[in-house]
Amino acid sequence: MRIIGGDFKSRKIYFPKSRLTRPMTDRTKETVFNILGGLVAGKHVLDLYAGSGSLGLEALSRGALHVTFVDRAQWAVPVIYKNLGLLGLQPKARVLKGDVLKLIPKLQREGKLFSLVFVDPPFNQGLVKKTLIKLDASGILTPFAQIVVGHSRHEELPTELQQLRLTRTKRIGQSCLSFFFRMETKRGETKSYISGEL
Repeated sequence: MRIIGGDFKSRKIYFPKSRLTRPMTDRTKETVFNILGGLVAGKHVLDLYAGSGSLGLEALSRGALHVTFVDRAQWAVPVIYKNLGLLGLQPKARVLKGDVLKLIPKLQREGKLFSLVFVDPPFNQGLVKKTLIKLDASGILTPFAQIVVGHSRHEELPTELQQLRLTRTKRIGQSCLSFFFRMETKRGETKSYISGEL
């Protein structure tokens, strides 16, 4: 596995070989960042179900200010720390071990705000819908925050979201990438923000 763009382009990162892990392919990752374009640099990023930290590390390589990595898998935290060490990116990162659905409220209590969120949970376990509903109800997203979701084509996305709006879904093989943004509400009026960015 490698970084595919930015300051650390072509640098290898570690990912344990196991039938229990499902790394995002380079092709899919490249699609994510091609679509995001300039929406990465200068952002505070939240990488949920981070695994090896591949998406968050890619964001740091492309100019993100800081990434918070979250995963509950026993193997994930040491792997993320190892990769941060390989690239010398420890000062720009925070790694949290635990249940994503429980740590989102914790981040809100801490007053954290994120303008880019990656959601790439294990497929077909209902986590995509639960996580989006939790993010939608939280206060950790900045206005116009972008949310990128990796999911199986068989998984349903929630339709009852209040703050988050789906802008596009792109199918890649048996998986999909869905892009949401947080709408801004002022004086009782919901304003959307697309402006050709996705």
